[in-house]
Amino acid sequence: MRGSAERNSVESLLPLLLIFAVMMLPLLFMSNRQKKMQQKQAELVKQLGVGDEVRTHSGFYGLIIDSYDDVVILESENGAQTKWARQAISQAVDPIDEVEGSEQELDSDLEREGGIPGVTVSEDDARGEDQRRDER
Repeated sequence: MRGSAERNSVESLLPLLLIFAVMMLPLLFMSNRQKKMQQKQAELVKQLGVGDEVRTHSGFYGLIIDSYDDVVILESENGAQTKWARQAISQAVDPIDEVEGSEQELDSDLEREGGIPGVTVSEDDARGEDQRRDER
């Protein structure tokens, strides 16, 4: 009798253990993939040095002007220098070469498209007149 009772309890737990194992396998695979991505990111950050243009996780773009063990000094376009943790760097950025006339090309593109994207201004609007005065 006792042998059949133990066998029944093990047999009743078997489907539960099987379901648990099936649920744990994807978690193990995802954690391995995440570890590989973290190692890849750490290697990228270690390879960056003085003179590299980078973007931080918060979206700040800057040029590395000084580098220490776990701290870098980034310089913004206006010359301001800020201290950042090396882990805050998300990626290296290719510097954008300024092209002569690019500002004129942008202006002509905006004129063709009808103005600044997301801003609606009609040609009929009188900019010099204050419409609140007309209502009085």
